[in-house]
Amino acid sequence: MNHEILTNELDEVTKSLIEKVEKMSTEIDKKDKELSSKDEEIQKLKNELEYLKGIISNKNRKIFGVSSEQVDINQLSLFNEAEKFSDSNAEEPTLEEITYKRAKKNHYIGKKDNLANLERVVIEHKLEGDDLICKDCGELLTEIGVKSTKEIIKLIPAKLVVEEHIIYSYGCKSCEKEIGESNIISAPAPKTIFYNSMASNELIAHTVILKYQHAMPLYRQELYFDMMGATLSRQTLCNWTMSAAEALGPIYNYMKKELLSRNYIHADETTLKVINDNGKDSKSKKYMWLYMSETESAPVILYEYMSETESAPVILYEYQSTRSSSCPKSFLGDFKGFLQTDGYNGYNSVSNAIRVYCLAHIRRYFHNIIVDLDEQALKNSRAIIGFNYCEQIYKLEKELRESYSSDENYYDVRFEVRSKELTSIIDKFIEYTEIEIKNALPKSPLGKALEYAKKHLPGVKNVLLDGSIEVDNNAAERAIKPFVIGRKNFLFANTAKGATSSATIYSIVETAKANKLVVERYLVYLFDNLSKIDLSDSESLENLMPWSNKIPENMKIKDKK
Repeated sequence: MNHEILTNELDEVTKSLIEKVEKMSTEIDKKDKELSSKDEEIQKLKNELEYLKGIISNKNRKIFGVSSEQVDINQLSLFNEAEKFSDSNAEEPTLEEITYKRAKKNHYIGKKDNLANLERVVIEHKLEGDDLICKDCGELLTEIGVKSTKEIIKLIPAKLVVEEHIIYSYGCKSCEKEIGESNIISAPAPKTIFYNSMASNELIAHTVILKYQHAMPLYRQELYFDMMGATLSRQTLCNWTMSAAEALGPIYNYMKKELLSRNYIHADETTLKVINDNGKDSKSKKYMWLYMSETESAPVILYEYMSETESAPVILYEYQSTRSSSCPKSFLGDFKGFLQTDGYNGYNSVSNAIRVYCLAHIRRYFHNIIVDLDEQALKNSRAIIGFNYCEQIYKLEKELRESYSSDENYYDVRFEVRSKELTSIIDKFIEYTEIEIKNALPKSPLGKALEYAKKHLPGVKNVLLDGSIEVDNNAAERAIKPFVIGRKNFLFANTAKGATSSATIYSIVETAKANKLVVERYLVYLFDNLSKIDLSDSESLENLMPWSNKIPENMKIKDKK
């Protein structure tokens, strides 16, 4: 019998009870749906709250916090501490009384004093005259040795002087009597690359160094020179700077040619403010681009396949009025090597290059999520897993650098070890992002971190192609810092031409620093020699490069003895 027949045979009271139960069941289902909807709405609001709290936390950290991204490794290792430190063969500890002597710890971890680059003046203190007579017996004292030595660093204040060069001319009176014309000869005048300027090469080099190495803007230099007794207007100083940039143009172009011949280039870009030619503030952002070879992490020795030039650092800046992809394409042209950058898609225009992405940018996304979490929140965080994958990669790189960086085959060893160990770490990292991103809110900090990591980890994996490639683009970020510091002091560049001149000078200064030269002396050397050579002769220009073995020894920074 079906349900309808059974229902018809029931009495009215039973039918009424069944209808009430069915109605209550329907209402319960409706309430369950409402509660489920409310739970979803509550969870959504919680996620939005966490998202907003994350934004506020990041903003506060940028404004009030430290810029360092270092973290407490002990705190972050909570999830794998047992596996990391366990040893089944270790014996149980026994009580033992230990006595020891503790040396006072030196907490100073900065740069040590280095006086090797200073001129040394030896002053001997000896007795003379009556002081050489013994007060007891009256006999002459005999020198028996040196009691002690004392080193004093003496400051010789800078001084400006005016050199008035008087050029004399000479004529032959004998020729004048015989042929009616005198053979006139003048004494040679001092040559300078700045033909119509009253500034010496040394003064212009000093002005350039004050601005581009020590970040002293020209209006402060006015006061600086005024205290030395010379009234030099900001316009005059600006003209000298522009002239210096123009004179250094051939050096910049030769460095660019050298950089583009390398197999591995870092690139980065940052903004700056430029005043329009009409004197008004430009509303659109302008950019300073950076292109450089590897500088700090490479071994100090040369490999058989590397020349001295190929191992020398090259750091170049280029001003552009836009962040368009045409900028790196125009500068790098048909560059076919490895190009390491952040995640900006504009670099894809360099179509022949192999893109290598920066691990530090991926790490930064996860770091910003976990940095303010307490111990309990860290245990429940999914972001810490991604962060620890980054730490595993950096740990491996550190071990390789500490163990093999002085070996002749360092890059080969790093290539082999990476192939065995780094491959699996990156593959697991990629797998983690693909799984976690399915459950993460797209606009949440974790969602953004996972999306960025998923997009760029395949590019990070390109470090496996060559042992000379670094896992991050930190070298470029370090190299662009001097400009960023200067930008804070200059506030803006007066014109686009001024910004281009600054790019040229920054390039020469930073490349000289990276090659361990005393930059001011090197600039004077360039100004002295650029006026004497054929600028179309590659060999002559090569001899002036910061890495050239023709550079005088007194311009090279000496290591501490």
